[in-house]
Amino acid sequence: MGIKLLGVSLPLLVISIIAVTSTAADETGKPLITKTCAGTEFPDVCTSTLESDPRSLSADLKGLSRIALELSATKGNDSAGLAYNLLQNATAFKPWSELSACFYGYNTSVNQIKDQGLQSFDEGKYDEAYEAVDLLNKDALRCSTFEIPELDESNTMLSKFTTVVKTILHLLF
Repeated sequence: MGIKLLGVSLPLLVISIIAVTSTAADETGKPLITKTCAGTEFPDVCTSTLESDPRSLSADLKGLSRIALELSATKGNDSAGLAYNLLQNATAFKPWSELSACFYGYNTSVNQIKDQGLQSFDEGKYDEAYEAVDLLNKDALRCSTFEIPELDESNTMLSKFTTVVKTILHLLF
């Protein structure tokens, strides 16, 4: 009979995952972006962000994953810059402390990606790169709980894109 997971027999599930991964591994460029992003929770964010980097148009799955990892650090750095600018103009303790938490969280996570995430990726330790992106994702979600209107758009985009990057990285391990 076999083991069933979510109503699908385990051998069928394994074959499906291998088929998607091997098909994606054989493609490059826009077809790869389209297929890979279709398997994410936020395909529009995935497609538009990856297509904004010209390197993605000739990348294979591994290259696309590294580009996505780099872009997550860039987007996190952009969010940190926005939080910092708002922090400089904070006039009350509560917004100052919330903006400080956002700024510190983003900076720490971005440095984690730059210092360890990219190195881990290059060493084939994709699970460790995933963990670095997961920290940034958690920081975006935590910062969004402060309900700072000027950071809403940035937090939403960062949360969605880091979710996408985690999905793409997971294809490698």
